[in-house]
Amino acid sequence: MQLTKETELPEKFDSVIKPWFKTKMRSGFWTLADGTSLHYRYAHHSAAKSIIVISSGRVECAAKYAEIIYDLHQNGHSVFIHDHRGQGLSTRLDENPHWGYVEDFNQYVSDFGSMIDDVLLPMLNENYVEAEHNTTNSDALMLNHALPPLHLLCHSMGSAIGVLLVKARPELFAKAVFCSPMFGITPPLPPWMANFLVRLGVRFNKLRGKRTSYFFGQIDYSPTAFYKNRLMSSKVRYEIFRKTYAQQPELQLGGVTYEWLNASLIAMKEIRQQASQIAQPCLVIYSGADTVVANEDIEQVIGDFKNCESTLIPEALHELLFEKDKFRVPVLKKILSYFSTP
Repeated sequence: MQLTKETELPEKFDSVIKPWFKTKMRSGFWTLADGTSLHYRYAHHSAAKSIIVISSGRVECAAKYAEIIYDLHQNGHSVFIHDHRGQGLSTRLDENPHWGYVEDFNQYVSDFGSMIDDVLLPMLNENYVEAEHNTTNSDALMLNHALPPLHLLCHSMGSAIGVLLVKARPELFAKAVFCSPMFGITPPLPPWMANFLVRLGVRFNKLRGKRTSYFFGQIDYSPTAFYKNRLMSSKVRYEIFRKTYAQQPELQLGGVTYEWLNASLIAMKEIRQQASQIAQPCLVIYSGADTVVANEDIEQVIGDFKNCESTLIPEALHELLFEKDKFRVPVLKKILSYFSTP
């Protein structure tokens, strides 16, 4: 198994991973019916064991996932990712591009389904039809009629989106992995107070004819010093993340809005209430030292899923895919092993 190490990452990211990400991945934009333009990237592997579809978290985008995509590809998988609406290089939805906003989580889910139907599957058909035409081996021709399985890999907010997509369209993915899933969040205020302020803020914005505004205490993008961050304990990966966003300011996203929080609370409640309806084979990996999402809610959902494996990574912070090697390596090995098992 080939996985990038922290010790080699500072040199390897600039000399190998970043150039590969920019030149070897197919990229583009897809415009939805409502005019929203979504950015996507696809890394094709000619002998793919599977096609891994990534659903990233809040503030995240394809550019942040360069190392992960590279490692997945090096281990024999094709990889597809898109930037959720309002994030990354996709259309920003308000006058302030830093506002983290969505009207309804079902928009994310609908977008995701459209990206698979209208962008990914046509690309896969094109790649595999071309492969069939370019080979004279009859056995290979027979094999190429079946695409490799589609697998879903999600992180945090992307897991909430992913679960809702799996519920709506269980036929899409053979298996799903949810990392540090946002099935509940750890608010800075008591839950009853946070819920009251969110509802009050949404109502107040409607009354004054304003589409959205920051939740109490939230501001435009402002990088947190490494020693204060709650996301990851890998200093080198944290610095690459912040450097990437400094070099491409258009990727930056600020804090959450009242409307985003309201939509997310509704979505998380739906997931917790309807988890028992999810029969798709899935793996949940969550972090022992997570202060972003609520582990008690994750464990409730794990218990309600019908076909679920789970692994707790003690002491790890929220972003398992960007953590120190001692956390990240076992996580990626578990994911790759899970996707490789029939």
